Amino acid sequence: MTESKGRKIPLAILAATWEELEPLIAPLKASFAEQGWRRVLLGKWGALEILLVETGVGKVNAAVATALAMEKWRPSLLLLIGIAGAMPSSGLKPLDLALATEEIYGDEGCMTEEGWLTPQSMDTAYLITEKGPIYHRFPLTVPPGLQLPKGPFVTLSAITGTAERAKELENIFPGIMCENMEGAAVAHVAAHYGVPLVEIRAMSNTAGPRQRHLWKVQEACQALGDFLLEKGLNAIRL
Repeated sequence: MTESKGRKIPLAILAATWEELEPLIAPLKASFAEQGWRRVLLGKWGALEILLVETGVGKVNAAVATALAMEKWRPSLLLLIGIAGAMPSSGLKPLDLALATEEIYGDEGCMTEEGWLTPQSMDTAYLITEKGPIYHRFPLTVPPGLQLPKGPFVTLSAITGTAERAKELENIFPGIMCENMEGAAVAHVAAHYGVPLVEIRAMSNTAGPRQRHLWKVQEACQALGDFLLEKGLNAIRL
């Protein structure tokens, strides 16, 4: 756990892209606090001051942006939002929302002829905390007031484009709800700083054969923003 210095903000909302944050900007009366490497805004929800951070796509961008936000703004709680691809066996369909119980690094470890070796099986801890080592699975905070389908999320550098790959992931990680490209990296940094992380995602598509023309990206972003403004932001206050 690292002690950061700087201004302290109660809540930071992070998303990979501007499109995922956009439904919140006007309702939170958010204005730019930084506009350099990544766009950062400050807004308010009632009396609650909220930081909005566009992290950029992928693990490295997300980790760096989260660490920079932690160092400068010292949020007490992180909320990661965005779109995701629903796993075929999850029961989720496009525009459904889901809550992460944990984030999994899905392409870390070693792929052998016998199958995938996890970082834990290789005795490779990614983080040592006061509670012990963390390998490729990071537990997340699950607020009791959030009534959403919940389960593990998996983070990948290369998202799924075939039915075979979707099935393979479900076999390796039973019960996973959806795939994304940032979650485990944000969870990794949050665990490093000892700050709770809540992650909510809206399904833009189903993981499997790539049919980009069928994705509902804008609609999923709006559905997630509407949920947060109607009930989600109140429910996550810890």
